Amino acid sequence: MRKKYIFLIGLSLAIFSACSSQESTAEENTQKVIQQLQDEEYQQIEQEYFSEALLEKYPAAELQLSWEANRGTALDEINNLEAAAKEEKTTVSGEVIFDDATVTVKTKWNEEEKLESLQIERPYEELTLPGSAVEEEITIEAEEGYPLSGKLTLPDDGEGPFPAVVLVQGSGPSDMDEAIYSYKPFQDIAYGLAENGIAVLRYDKRTFTHGAKMMEDLGPALTVKEETIDDAVEAARLLQADDRIQANQVYIGGHSLGGMLAPRIDEEADTAGMILLAGSPRSLWEIMYDQQLDLIPENLSDKAKERVKEQAEAFKELTESFQDMSAEEAMEYDLSGMSGYYFQEMDQYDIGQIALDSNKPILVLQGEADFQVTMEKDFAAWQSIFENDPQVTLKSYPNLNHIFILSQGENKGSVQEYQIPGHVDEKVITDISDWIIEHKN
Repeated sequence: MRKKYIFLIGLSLAIFSACSSQESTAEENTQKVIQQLQDEEYQQIEQEYFSEALLEKYPAAELQLSWEANRGTALDEINNLEAAAKEEKTTVSGEVIFDDATVTVKTKWNEEEKLESLQIERPYEELTLPGSAVEEEITIEAEEGYPLSGKLTLPDDGEGPFPAVVLVQGSGPSDMDEAIYSYKPFQDIAYGLAENGIAVLRYDKRTFTHGAKMMEDLGPALTVKEETIDDAVEAARLLQADDRIQANQVYIGGHSLGGMLAPRIDEEADTAGMILLAGSPRSLWEIMYDQQLDLIPENLSDKAKERVKEQAEAFKELTESFQDMSAEEAMEYDLSGMSGYYFQEMDQYDIGQIALDSNKPILVLQGEADFQVTMEKDFAAWQSIFENDPQVTLKSYPNLNHIFILSQGENKGSVQEYQIPGHVDEKVITDISDWIIEHKN
């Protein structure tokens, strides 16, 4: 028994020693990689340190984009490198201090001293209300019993009345900032536009505040009208009646599903025009079908991939069939919390034709790195619809994702990239501001 006890201590010491050595090497290699990043030796980093798996998803051009988007001007020090070994892999995290920025670098090394992961990001910087803007609490209540908290952000220069934008969220429950992972895009847009002389109204989505009540009151009869449209129309009318706002210069700014519904909102609210951010004239079920196929993980087995494809085809076949059913029949189906009637109701409207018939200024914006609403299918559809319409401006942005934030790093093109802190690109906000000012009466 005594010998066995001594043997166990010896074994523990051996493991501890090996882990310590592994962690020390990983720290040293991480320091070398950081220095090579600063020296812009991107190809050398890949050739010397990248594992085959990382090489496939993180080309040198993307590594360069990620580093240059986050780094500061002059490197001062590499600080607080900490390593931890687990399951034959060692993770190192630390701060890189520049004279004008701090960047977090995280690496994961395998036992062959190759990088399995390399993440570069700036810590999230919470925006504060600009000194040139003021903000007030506001309540939207399109239907009694469904009050929604909101904020009206206004320029603070006393030069009103101002043009204004109502921001309309994408699918799912969402707060007024449209917060998702590390993003708050509607706050970014509100603050940016207010600095440029444009008022912005944003508010919590009805399903965010009253989701349970809506299901109790409406159940499978719930549609985008109650979920989104009615509240956006009420928000636009509130602005049109506000003396501080230029009544004939109120715009609908819809993101994703909000962009898809903006033409229907405009029909009721009679706004000055629409800003469609990653919207689409296609059917919602069609977009969801494409997403199921496009986002199949590469690491799935062939059998599992085939199963996902079969499920996607079954989804497509079912959703297409809703148009041949009665409303009551469609309500009997539940697809991820949405009834078949939800899809059926949306497909009764030709969004592209409604937008075209509005005969109003429209700004269509699209991130070229968007994997949810795509350049190839959705933006191309808008281009086809508005091909000869002089009132419509279409613009796309290289390397911006579905939220109009820089798409970068090894997780580019996946939901995981939304966990990298970021803000809506300033160019997007400037383009929206310039477009509104250009159409100001």
